[in-house]
Amino acid sequence: MTLTIPDLRVIAPAGTRRWPPLYPSVFPALIMLAIGSTALRRPALGWDEHATWSVATRTPAEIVRMAGEIDGVIAPYYLFMHYWIEIFGDRTAVMRLPSLLAVAVAVGIAGEWGRVLFGPVTGLTGALILVTVPQLSRYATEARVYGIALLAGVLTMWLFHRATARPAWRRWLGYGLSVTILGYAHLLGLLILMAHLTILGSRRRGGDRRLWRGPLVMAGAVALTAPLIRLGLAQRGAQLDWIPPVNAHDVLTAPGAVFGATVTAPAGLLYGAQLAGLFLIGLAFTARLPGPWSAQRPIVELAVLAVLPPALLLGASLAGASIWVPRYVLVVIVPVALLAALALREFRLRQIAALLLLVALTLETHQAVRRPASRDGMNFRTVASVVSAGLRPGDGVVYGRVGTWSLRAGLDYELRDRPRPADVLLVRPAARAGALDADECATLTCFDTARVWYVGARRGEDPMSDAAGPLGAKLDRDYRRTEVWLQPLGVVALFERR
Repeated sequence: MTLTIPDLRVIAPAGTRRWPPLYPSVFPALIMLAIGSTALRRPALGWDEHATWSVATRTPAEIVRMAGEIDGVIAPYYLFMHYWIEIFGDRTAVMRLPSLLAVAVAVGIAGEWGRVLFGPVTGLTGALILVTVPQLSRYATEARVYGIALLAGVLTMWLFHRATARPAWRRWLGYGLSVTILGYAHLLGLLILMAHLTILGSRRRGGDRRLWRGPLVMAGAVALTAPLIRLGLAQRGAQLDWIPPVNAHDVLTAPGAVFGATVTAPAGLLYGAQLAGLFLIGLAFTARLPGPWSAQRPIVELAVLAVLPPALLLGASLAGASIWVPRYVLVVIVPVALLAALALREFRLRQIAALLLLVALTLETHQAVRRPASRDGMNFRTVASVVSAGLRPGDGVVYGRVGTWSLRAGLDYELRDRPRPADVLLVRPAARAGALDADECATLTCFDTARVWYVGARRGEDPMSDAAGPLGAKLDRDYRRTEVWLQPLGVVALFERR
């Protein structure tokens, strides 16, 4: 007679279910939410955020019309923000809240992904590493699409992992939906698909034919984003002509640039964030799982996800017109953070020491990200205060010739609930023109007001350098400058008619 002893590990009381631990995902997500909330309103809206407000406050028909000319690939975000603002209003913190929520959820998903791959402690460490990265704080507190694109990218990576682990159709279809959302959030996020195809190609030797469902789903998702892809290709010149050509320095500094936040601050403040990024990359190189080389597959696949998207973006920029902008591949920070956490998994004290070192390296950059004038362009809160304090009935305003659309939108936003000077050069508003910029009076004979305010960018020593051409000539001929307020990256001046 043989006595069979049951496996006690699979015996559980009837009706119970064992839930995975939530602390690797929920705890870091709440920290990210708390950190972002502390300064959500403090920085004035930046250059690109003015575009978000200007376009999102138009009608859906006007947004679609503009998408046919410029910013077509961002039109889905503008439409989302249109309805968000209609429901919740256009206060600075409210407009930035979708980005903060998206980044916090992305951090939580990264923690869960790390838990599934390497255990709860490693998942928690990886997610906490993400909280220390200033680049994530930067785009968690900005009314632009990059926080949402980060969430869509992390979700796509995580669902891909789930689908390859158990290649059922429902999992692949969920993955395909996330790819579609990613494409409509940010087209260049689809570079992740090249990494996923590489991973599927390496797994083909396993013989699981269900993995071939992946490329089919990817093709279907890309087909659904085809209208946006066509718009992006047609508008490439107008959309990305501001990006400088890539050189050897850009290639060498690319790893640090992805982690270092882009803020208006002294360059020295950014070095700590870049050093932190290089430190994490160095840790990632040392990540290893117990066992032979064949057991290192999760590490290799995370490395592919971390390296291939920025490498493709840099390669395309070197081969043709540049499209290299570090925030376009923000999502690669996640696999790097998980690999760095894995490298620390056996050393509890080293995990704490590494997190403290990251905080020390990035603290100044985190503070810089939250300064009132930390975003691109001048601080329009200060500009609006100057204009509002000195405003008289009948005053007009003119804008510099560089980035006029942002200058106009910036002052309009800050004075939207207060009296403001007449826009004397305005002929047709941007919404009616179907563009980012309004149509202005070409001959400059439209204004002859007694007093006119000038708002423009500032480059070099000449505060009026942005008023070159006919506008500057008219101000010099017909007006005299009575007051000037120099701002970081900008100037406000008051002119009176001679």
